[in-house]
Amino acid sequence: MTWNWLGWLLWILAIVFFCYVIHYIRVQQLMLIAKTKKAFSPKPFWRYVALLLVAAIWLGGMLYLTFFRQADINNHNETRITMKYSPLQIHNKNNDYYYVMATRSQNGKHPIVSYTYWANGNRYTTNSHYGSVADGDRIITLDASSLPWDKAKLKKQDRQTGHAFAAEMTVNYKNTLLNGLGLRANRTAEVYTLLRVPSSEMVHER
Repeated sequence: MTWNWLGWLLWILAIVFFCYVIHYIRVQQLMLIAKTKKAFSPKPFWRYVALLLVAAIWLGGMLYLTFFRQADINNHNETRITMKYSPLQIHNKNNDYYYVMATRSQNGKHPIVSYTYWANGNRYTTNSHYGSVADGDRIITLDASSLPWDKAKLKKQDRQTGHAFAAEMTVNYKNTLLNGLGLRANRTAEVYTLLRVPSSEMVHER
């Protein structure tokens, strides 16, 4: 069992408590008006403020943990990293041999490049949000340099495959209390594919 159950429980209780506070304030105000013919009294007013603060802090904390808290993928106490290495298979089209086919989207101000490659007899596709192509002397692209790659293993793959391989990094949130409160325990945080080719000529663009 993951800690996500606790996160769901706290979310439900936070919403129920917030609804209760709104209902409580409405009922108390109606009673105040009925008894005193006044819409304001200092004592219940500060009680309302205290209850609303508790509800807001509770809901705000759950919102932060669920949607805004960014886990550090380099922190092994929070995340678990798995790697998959696959030699690239050469492909050809009209006597044009390549390892990766790059297709540029024509939509939007910032076009997305789709990368298609072949490995282990299968066809795979990623894009420039979740992958990049390294050619020449550089094994790790600038876009991927912030991720925690095992450079020794990358160099070993580079030697063994003749500079043609795919390295897929999958980052999963560990089943910790903090990740559970954010409903993230055991879920995927990021998947990134580094495509290594000998030169830019081995990337077919269309």
